[in-house]
Amino acid sequence: MPAARNRVASMPTLSQLKLPATLLALVALLVLPATAGATLTYSKGFQKPRVYYAENNGKGAHQIGVGRNAHISPDGETVIYEKETSSGAEMRLYSIALGKGQRLLNPWRESFVFAWSPDSTMIAALQGPLNGKATLRIINLENGKRIKVGTGYFNGVSFSPESDEIVYGVSNSPDYPPKSDIFKYSIETGTAVKLSHNQNSVYPLWGPTGQIVFARQLGAKSRQYGPANQLFVMNEEGQRISQVTHTEVNPLAQGLSPLGFSENGNRLLTEFGGQDQSYAVAVNMVTGAEKALTNNRESGLVGAAISADGTTVLGTAELGFEGHPHPEVVTVPFGGGKQKVLVAGAYEPSWSN
Repeated sequence: MPAARNRVASMPTLSQLKLPATLLALVALLVLPATAGATLTYSKGFQKPRVYYAENNGKGAHQIGVGRNAHISPDGETVIYEKETSSGAEMRLYSIALGKGQRLLNPWRESFVFAWSPDSTMIAALQGPLNGKATLRIINLENGKRIKVGTGYFNGVSFSPESDEIVYGVSNSPDYPPKSDIFKYSIETGTAVKLSHNQNSVYPLWGPTGQIVFARQLGAKSRQYGPANQLFVMNEEGQRISQVTHTEVNPLAQGLSPLGFSENGNRLLTEFGGQDQSYAVAVNMVTGAEKALTNNRESGLVGAAISADGTTVLGTAELGFEGHPHPEVVTVPFGGGKQKVLVAGAYEPSWSN
């Protein structure tokens, strides 16, 4: 998805920055322009996974190094990825222009709770040990500034279209189902505002036109194995809430979680999750219509991203729940159809297309 309007102040020169040497090196990595066409990342291998970047059609691949779960910036210049160490997972930053990287955060907690700002200047991620509360931080990659947003058990984070605020879901305990609410945090003022008040709201995603889609966990008391997610939408003030989906959720499933919007906000990529099932579902935000993008609910298509124009979905096929010897990074039309293989033997793709 293209970057939104930038409200962040212009980048200071290196001489103006009073930063440790490691952060000065980080800034230097981000100054040079990116290699054109680098819009896709993915992992290969299971025993010793490695991260790669390529053009959005899978051509021109280059290896970054040992790691997995890469997230490419919206402008295609920078890759954040996870590397296992003796002390746990660490976050690595890699500059495509320089072909170099360095450690950015350690320990990195729950790398799936992560967001790039639309203007590619900041990331939001969790830091902390494997157990206990995590700390949500915003890291400014232009000046090295790190902001502590709060602590808790987080289930999602997303930046505003203007990159000046975030929304996140958090609960105070690790209990399931999580007693979670959604908060909005201003990067400029450092203040948080509570947007939901029912302790059953999770996985917020801020859309390009200002709407915030999220899941409500419904039927916790009536369902035997846990609540079912239904997607709702609200405005930036937590008002004008309306239900988007009415998904049929089987007893062993959790339901839908939002993954990404098209640029006009009308199309939403989601993932239907549950026991031994995870597959991409296309949702029309205007009508609420849903379309499963595979008939194979175990390994057919795990969703990753949607193109800016909303026509194409990126994901992993044939991954499975115990790993699969031959996964594939593929695309599929938003309305469903034949998969196109971009990279054989690859998984966990990210896209800035």
